[in-house]
Order: sequence, then C-alpha cells, then structure tokens
Amino acid sequence: MKLFRVFILTVINYSIIFSQTGTTDNWRYVPSLKRDLHPYEKFKTPPITKSPGHYTKKDWQALIDSVWGPGLPTSEKLAIFDSAFNQIDWWYGAFMNLDVDIDSLRDLYRPEIQNGVSRGRFAAIMNYFSMALKDAHTMIIDIPVNWGTYPQPGISLFVIGTWINNFYFGANLTPLPDSSLLVYKALSNHTLGLVEGDIVLGYDGVPWKVLYKELLDAQLPILPTWVWGSTDESMTHIFLQSAGLNWHLFDTIDIIKHNTGDTLHLPTSLLASQTGDIWGNEQLPVPGVPMPNVFEDDYVSWGIVEGTQIGYIYVASWDRDPQLHISQQFYYAVDSLMNYNETRGLIIDFRLNYGGWMIVAHGGYSLLFNTSVKKVAFDIRGDPNNHFYMIPHPTFTAELFTIPGNPSSYYDKPIAVLAGPGSVSNGDWETLRMKFHPMTRTFGKKTNGAFTSSDLPDLGNPDWFFTKATGSGYLLDGHIYLAHTSAEIDTEVWLTQQGVIEGKDDVVEAAIEWINNTASVNNNENEIIKNYFLDQNFPNPFNPATTIKYQIPELSFVALKVFDVLGNEIATLVNEEKPTGTYKIIWNAENLPSGVYFYQLKAGSYIDTKKVVLLR
Repeated sequence: MKLFRVFILTVINYSIIFSQTGTTDNWRYVPSLKRDLHPYEKFKTPPITKSPGHYTKKDWQALIDSVWGPGLPTSEKLAIFDSAFNQIDWWYGAFMNLDVDIDSLRDLYRPEIQNGVSRGRFAAIMNYFSMALKDAHTMIIDIPVNWGTYPQPGISLFVIGTWINNFYFGANLTPLPDSSLLVYKALSNHTLGLVEGDIVLGYDGVPWKVLYKELLDAQLPILPTWVWGSTDESMTHIFLQSAGLNWHLFDTIDIIKHNTGDTLHLPTSLLASQTGDIWGNEQLPVPGVPMPNVFEDDYVSWGIVEGTQIGYIYVASWDRDPQLHISQQFYYAVDSLMNYNETRGLIIDFRLNYGGWMIVAHGGYSLLFNTSVKKVAFDIRGDPNNHFYMIPHPTFTAELFTIPGNPSSYYDKPIAVLAGPGSVSNGDWETLRMKFHPMTRTFGKKTNGAFTSSDLPDLGNPDWFFTKATGSGYLLDGHIYLAHTSAEIDTEVWLTQQGVIEGKDDVVEAAIEWINNTASVNNNENEIIKNYFLDQNFPNPFNPATTIKYQIPELSFVALKVFDVLGNEIATLVNEEKPTGTYKIIWNAENLPSGVYFYQLKAGSYIDTKKVVLLR
C-alpha cells in the first residue's frame, strides 16, 4: 500500500512513527532509537523546585495549573474537545466489550472546560477522556505538554509505560504478584546502587500500588512513552511497571535490597545524575541467543539456546517498512532453525512487540504451517448514530489475513510462544494466530488487547495529536469481536525474584521444560519402545486442530477413534496394522461444534481413552 502520511515525534529518546496507509485507516508505532539526539533537547523546560512532602489532590491540581500556563482561549479548547468527542461518538469502532458511557464523560468534562481551565488541566482532560476508552490505538495528546515536557522535579507529568529506553531511571521494573516492583535489569553504575533482584516498594513511605491510583485520581497530565493498555489487566500492569519513571514526583524512594533484606529510603534527587541506555523489554538474556538491537532499528534475532536443540526467535516489531527487512528476517530465522539446524522445538518471543502488519509474518508462517488458516478479519464502524453497527472493513478481510500454509513444509515439533502486556497490536494478533498451529503452546501473561484498526483525525491545531480506533478485529467462527480482550495464555508465568537473581528467565525456563517433555515422546529414534502409550493431545483445549501421539511396542492392529459424550463415534483416525514405533496424527475438527470429546486407542490388548475439549 502507498504510504502517504508519516510524522515523527520524539519521546524520551524515542521516536514514534505513525503512518496512515491508503484508505485502510491502519497505523502503527515504530520505535526509532538513534543516539544522535539527546532526549528532550527540543522542549526541555527549566528546573522547578518541588515542595517537599506527599502531595494532596489539591496540591497536584495547583501545580498542574502553574506549569504550562493558561493555554488556548476557552472557545478554542471547547472546539478541540467537541471535535474529538464527535469523532469518537460518530466513528469510534470499539465500543464492544467496553463499559463506558461517553455522554457521561462529556457531561463531566465539557462544563469544566467552559468554566475555564489551564493548559495543563485541559491536556489532562483530553488524556483521561481518551484513556477511558481503553484502547492502545486511541489517544489524544497535547504534543508540547504530554510529549514535549521533560519530567523532572516540579513537573506534574505521570509517565506510563517502560517499553522504551529507561535511561531516566537507569533500571527496569516489572510487577510481582503483590504489586511490588522487581528490578530485572539495572545499569552497573546505578546512582542508587540498584541491582537485579532488588524490590521497589514505592515512594515517601507509600506503596506504589497506592500512589499510582492517587495520581490517576488527581488526573496528572500523562506522558505516554508508547501506549497504554487495552484491557483492565494490561492497564494495571503498565501502571505498575511505570514506578521508576515517576521518581520526579516524590522525595524518597523505598527499596528492599535482595542480598540483605534491608529497606532503604533514598533521596530521589540522586537520580538526577543517572545516565546510560537501558531498554525496558521484560526479557532476560538467553544464553546463545542475541537480543534484537532496537537502538539500531533491529527487531528480529535468532539462535539456538545454549546447551539445547531448541531454536529461539525474538520478534520485537512487525513493521512493514522495507528498510527494516522484518519479513525477510523472520523468514530467514524460521528457515534457519527448521531446515539448517537440528531443533527439537522452537521458542518465539513476542513479549516486547510494537505491532505492525499481519502479512509481514506470512513468509515465516508458510514454513511453519502446512495448511492455510483463515480465522480472522476486521469490521469498522458503519453508522454514526449507532455505536455498535459494524460493517466489513474494505481492506482488512479474512482473505488478506489468511495464513498461507505450504503443504510441502511443516514444523511438527513443539512451538512455545512467549507473550505479555508488551505484545501490542500485531503483537496481540501474532500471539493469537500462532495458537492456530497445532503444535503451539503459549507462555507468559495475557497480551495488551489492542485488536483494533485506527485512523488519525485532525483536531484543527498542530499542537494536538489524535488517533482513534475505527473498528475491531474478530474471529470468523462466531463473529466474536476481540477489542478489549487479550490473547489467552496456556501457561501463565512471569519473571520471579529468584530467577532474576540467578540470571534465569522464568518464562523461557517454563517453555524449555515443556518442549523437552513434549519432544521426548517421539524425538528419540533409537529408543527401544517397551510399552503401549497414548499421550494427551496438544493443544487442549484446541480450535480446530490438535495433535494426538501414541506408541506401540510391537506389530499391532491399531484403531484410534473419536467419540462424543454420548458415545457416538465421530471420527476414525487410524484403523490399520502398524509396526513398532511412535506415531502422531492431527485431528481437524473444523466441522464440529465446541464441546467435550473422547479419543480412544485400541492396539493389541491395550485400550486407553482421553478427554479432549474443542473450544471455538
């Protein structure tokens, strides 16, 4: 498609490229981290002395009003608000799976604007109005306020999102189950002495899980370093992980040192001299596998996990810019690990993925899949007077996004897909679409949930940026809309303090263990088979295909059949004599409804039955 609109905004040493392509209303975020421009140089503001102590909501509001001045006349603020509201009311295409009343939001914010608000307060109103729609593709930003102001003491900016260069804090944080923050990576010269395994509790003696809610309640203008969450779960994850990038709002930071158990209360002023590049990816290094160098626009890398026969592929973006060569690199990665290395399984890591375009993955998928898979498409808003009236997207059709399986190529070994809240937009989609491969199992946390298309309306003022969801992707089977939902994860696991201290990525470790256990069933060709065995199918639940494995120790007549809950025979998968060996067969239940089924193996005197769940 012809690219006709591109513009770049520098955000914390981080450029975001928004593109509108053809008439498809699709856009994407692409990080660009060239080192030749120091962050904030263009808009850097003079230091402001912050008064000590824990701020109240009233304190915050006064500070917000003082930092950016009065701003535009009230009439122009109202025009911007009304324009944005009407665009959302008439054409926002992701009201499904969302509990929000935009008329109530208008009735809350418009009278306040009409009575007169400062520039900082108006920016915050637009931020929170758009964030209420809970969609990573929907955002309203006052560029000089939200993206052009350096966050420093005395500046009332709430920074959210850490999947960028965290030089400002010098360390990366991820939430633990109790909502404290684990330091999973830190610069060696950290000014607070932070090291991997330390815990950040909060600031000024108050837990961060309490503080961030106070900041939301006070409605500080937001500095979104990239995107926010599209579900409640991913939004909470993003708010929590952002603790370190908000040190400028507080006086002391509360830290538990993992090696002593001591709780330290250190002055945040020490962080003013923190320097050094450190990328927030919520991934630990895997021995034998290079990470993508996103600082140099490198988003795909691959290798063999040291000491194993497991291939590993990182994909941090699906951008279709031909200069990035992502499609070719992903194809080469899959081809290398499938056809030029002896692998017993693959790990594909999407935990940090900035999204992009589904068809960028298709070259690699043509090697992994042996059948075409048509499962998803998009609808867009079709009636300005009906929030839920949707029509087919003119371009984003099921045919366009059909996975082009190749009958002559198939990866029939276990594939672990790693995902999390940093799997955004097409990071969501590829986590979901890889689940259609019968050998895939997913690990990590639920994805961001940004299954939407979007456009870039003009608010009539060059200082304002506006992107909104125009429609939602859906599953063809049942026409189930995916906006504000996440790709489900088979094995929920995340980084742990002990794993980080030992330098082990718990998500990767769980994936390796599963691959080893799964691959061992049929990968040892020299193994002497002594027993009959029927393995549990995988995946389970499945949709629409699953793999069943069995082994027989001698020449036997084998019958492998599928039955429904009433005992009716649904399918005969095998009904013939077989020599000694380990076998696997793919059962495709394309034409069957969701439900519980049973498959039974009879071989010699051996009989075994297992339950399987078809979940559409």
